[in-house]
Amino acid sequence: MRFRALRCGDVTLHRIHEGNLDHVRALFAGYPDSPYMASELENNYRPEYDEQHRQTVFGFYVSYRSELAGASLLGISSFLEARGFTGADTFVHMRGKGIAPASKPALYHLGFALLGLNRVETGCFASNVASRRSMEKTPGLVYEGTLRQYARNTAGVFEDEHRFAILRSDWLSLYGKVAVEVLP
Repeated sequence: MRFRALRCGDVTLHRIHEGNLDHVRALFAGYPDSPYMASELENNYRPEYDEQHRQTVFGFYVSYRSELAGASLLGISSFLEARGFTGADTFVHMRGKGIAPASKPALYHLGFALLGLNRVETGCFASNVASRRSMEKTPGLVYEGTLRQYARNTAGVFEDEHRFAILRSDWLSLYGKVAVEVLP
């Protein structure tokens, strides 16, 4: 699947690939939270592939009204079960503008329309109140529960995670007519 970006309204998701990693690293430099964002880029937003050479992580750097805003991703957790997940990190100076929820229509288009997924999940640590509010504002995402001591947080302590998901049928009814431009 070849495309360089997905655009929906004021948000453009620019695909991260091996050929532009140095460019993306340079874009992420010079902000107060650059070290954190650079670490997230290396650990979560680089493309990954399974044994059949199918891409399992689609990472994007996100621009909002042409200004660098952060990063988003769509991952495939199971091709057989048609299940994926999303993630997002927003630069501190761009938080509060609704960028993560605004990027979801493009990620859902990729997952449901282009990759044929049936379910897309996401979550956040219980202590991350801002991320939970962002997920609660995203149309179609349904809170499914809290996984107790799901993973270690940055302090190395096990923490609960709130889980949300959207189904293909939800996407069709809520986003089916939302214009997402796939840029070759």
